[in-house]
Amino acid sequence: MRTQPSARLQTENEIVLRPADDAAAGKVFLEQGPTTNRKLPPAPHLGDSEQPGNLLAEVETKPPSRQASEEPARVPEDLLVKMQELEKEKESLQAQIWRDRKRPSRLAGYGMAGIGALSLVLSVMFASTVLAFIGLGLMFWGALLLFIRPRKYVRSDLMDSTALSSLATIDRVITSLGYNEKGIYIPVSNPEKAVVFVPSQPLKHVPKPEQLQKRTFVKDPTGIAMVPPGLALANLFERELGVKLSECSLQSLSERLPKLLIEDLEMVEDFEMHVDDDRVRFKFVESAYSDFCRELRDSTKICASLGCPICSAMACVLAQASGKPVEFDKDNYSIDGRTVETSYRILEW
Repeated sequence: MRTQPSARLQTENEIVLRPADDAAAGKVFLEQGPTTNRKLPPAPHLGDSEQPGNLLAEVETKPPSRQASEEPARVPEDLLVKMQELEKEKESLQAQIWRDRKRPSRLAGYGMAGIGALSLVLSVMFASTVLAFIGLGLMFWGALLLFIRPRKYVRSDLMDSTALSSLATIDRVITSLGYNEKGIYIPVSNPEKAVVFVPSQPLKHVPKPEQLQKRTFVKDPTGIAMVPPGLALANLFERELGVKLSECSLQSLSERLPKLLIEDLEMVEDFEMHVDDDRVRFKFVESAYSDFCRELRDSTKICASLGCPICSAMACVLAQASGKPVEFDKDNYSIDGRTVETSYRILEW
């Protein structure tokens, strides 16, 4: 009588070596045996190249691939560089749009004036009256296109009424909180480019830009940081100039601002800028904001602390161009209200 070979019993501490289906990938699975006794199926035949020892040696000798762990670390850097490139391209395109927005009417004006001048020359050469009238007409319309460009004008009293309530609210907030000192315009690297800091008491030291990042109420020194009333106007100056204010010197601004404010934006009839060491003075004649500033000065105290929109815009321009804090000093109005003189002081950190 043949006796069956006794089945191998599996104990608690016994570990079964099981080759996986994907043994070709060099993986070996170790699995804890169950506590109950069961018969083991006959082990499959392994070739010399598939022996467990060979497989383990292959796993041990094969260096781990680090490409998967390194790639996620490189992706944010690549995205950051790409975002910076796109941001620079966006700024250059915006500057180009502002420079080229007047080009269509200018080209048409020069074209018509040139054709008209040519017609006048030909009318003299051929003694033609028709060519003379054609040339005069074309030159007339070309001159109109050069001097009269499409713009959207809004009544000044409408704009003044829109902005007056917002500035009155700002004045009420800072006055009720006890911030009665003069505002300090500080250049920052965030999208606002400049903030105005109004302290609650005379400053012993000017706060650093990093202290004001994304903060409204500052504890050391105590004060409030807010977006300047003239920041949007300063950004308009920057777009019209076609250069970054942070890359301009004060001397360059004194040469370029008069043409910008008098001819391009037509905000004033006359403008002067004087730089004397750490003090800068502006003179505005017949400003477009003269009536608004007069009403704002009579109804609020914001002109004494932050300045009206055009004075605040000039403080933002100085802060960005100098890279230093700028304090709005004072403003003087002529008796007839036509001329305004403002002065600023450039501080040190």
